[in-house]
Amino acid sequence: MWFSKKTTVIALFFVTICMVQRVLSQDLINIEVKNLLKMQHGLGWPYVLRVAEGNEALLRLDKKLEDLKSCDITTPFGLTFDVQSPPSNRYAKWSDGCGVRIRSIAMTDEGRWRMTATAGNNSFTGWSEVYVEESKSTYSAAPIALRDGETETEVELTSLENSYCLVSKPFSESSLVPGHCSVTLDRATRAIQGSWNILLGLPGQVSELEVQRQVTVETERLDVGYVYDRSENKLHLYCNILHTSKNITFCRFQKTSESFGYNIGDGLSDGRHSYYGDGFALKQCGLTLENPTANDYGTWRCSVGVQMWEGNVIRPQTPMQALISVPQDAVGLRIAGQIRNSDDEDVRTIFVQSYMPFTITCKANVSLSYCWFQHPNGTQYTPAQRLDEEQLFWYTGESLQTGDCGITFSHTTSEDAGKWICHMGPRDQLGIEITDHVVLRVTGSLAANKKEVGTNIGRTATLYCHTANGNRPLDYCRFLSPNFVGIRIDESVTENSAILNRYYFTPNRSLDYGDCSLTISPVNEEDIGVWTCAALIDQETLEGRDVITLYIDASTAPLFTAGIVGISLGAVVLVVALVGVLLYKRYWPKLPWRRTSSPSSSVDNFSMESMSQTSYDQ
Repeated sequence: MWFSKKTTVIALFFVTICMVQRVLSQDLINIEVKNLLKMQHGLGWPYVLRVAEGNEALLRLDKKLEDLKSCDITTPFGLTFDVQSPPSNRYAKWSDGCGVRIRSIAMTDEGRWRMTATAGNNSFTGWSEVYVEESKSTYSAAPIALRDGETETEVELTSLENSYCLVSKPFSESSLVPGHCSVTLDRATRAIQGSWNILLGLPGQVSELEVQRQVTVETERLDVGYVYDRSENKLHLYCNILHTSKNITFCRFQKTSESFGYNIGDGLSDGRHSYYGDGFALKQCGLTLENPTANDYGTWRCSVGVQMWEGNVIRPQTPMQALISVPQDAVGLRIAGQIRNSDDEDVRTIFVQSYMPFTITCKANVSLSYCWFQHPNGTQYTPAQRLDEEQLFWYTGESLQTGDCGITFSHTTSEDAGKWICHMGPRDQLGIEITDHVVLRVTGSLAANKKEVGTNIGRTATLYCHTANGNRPLDYCRFLSPNFVGIRIDESVTENSAILNRYYFTPNRSLDYGDCSLTISPVNEEDIGVWTCAALIDQETLEGRDVITLYIDASTAPLFTAGIVGISLGAVVLVVALVGVLLYKRYWPKLPWRRTSSPSSSVDNFSMESMSQTSYDQ
């Protein structure tokens, strides 16, 4: 009994499944065929249209009927009309089939637009989905800041959804970018900074959107200067790193006239010297001087230790340094200070042997942007980093930031002799360049500092020679006088142990530093003339020598000598006058051309008075 009931249930289950499949298969076939026919003959074009406000929409059926009688349009909000007789001028017939032009699209036009074409007994309907976008007429964004030297940098120019953009960078050709508007730069340099013009193709908008983006390329640098807080009587020096990925490891300030400095750190103070700034984390290095004195003014050097990632390792980098010049009148100012041109200083002389390398150095008390040198013949040389052994000249010095300007030439010739001019451009100041002058003399291995030395009898004179190409030790030093007396001398011969009681080695000079120097006190007549200085330079085989002329300088003669000369001249004039008077008295009456009748006394008196008055007026 149980078995027969189970069998009956299973049989009914299978019969039901078969009947459902049959019904479903018939309905699916009918629906699918009918929908395919409707879709093929009633699809609108475009099926989906995105259009911005204010633009026009063009819709039509993608199939045409022969002998079209009517084309009915139904709007999303239920209005139906024949395109041949629209309700307003916003609508017009479009295309040779069943289509409509919709002018000045508004947000209320968004939705499904139906189009029904009728020709005799045949008709079909299609539709298009219209999405209305907000119209974009302007676009603004903050300036784009890039770091100088960055590579493979992707720059996003807009946040808008666009189909394409045409990008015009300064001094370069335009580039068409498909899809989202962004560009990838091989390397960021200051040549690309400025105003970038961008034309955007936006969905649903025929006219392109013009966008301008300001691009700045920021170079890593030290921002240095000072601030005087008058209310609290504090002088703040700052030396901050801008536009960097480096981290500060130490902060040091040193007055250039002092041999020691100050180690400044976050929150550190000794009561008078304190940290100034917002912390190392923000790349700020600064020093506060409380109750500054006259000794605190002048030129300071700041040094900032830095480190950065190199791959997966943090490595120390070369410290960054700069100069801060604080003048006495710094109250209330925030500038880098003024510079005194070195034109007023004594011109330095550099002694160089022919075909040997030589270096010319200048120094400013502020950080420099550049420097260059003018050769005596007018040629200009701008020193650059040394890259190879064949280079003719290169930069020498610590850095431009510390005010060092130097140039080294691989060799010298006689044509290089003369006055060189060093030009220096301050980093934070515009205007006249700082200049310095250096005289280059091409000499032998030993050279006289001055080829001619003026003096007077009884005075003191110094004859000074030293090594060319820098300080080089001397094995001995000797002089030969004008009357051929040879004198060997060194630092052990002092004024108290002078040779012949008047020849001794000049104090504060040394053979170890290449000095061969003789002081004569007092000068005698036999010292006037040509002297020879000679020395053997350490590790050389040939003696170096030069000549110096010692002469009487009348312009520096003692006052009594000038008086004697004046008295002598006066005596000569007096003698000549007396002789003239005697000759006048003796021979004047006998001269044949003398007039026999003399003028009246009144005329003579008038003449003398006139001359006297004229002389007085003058």
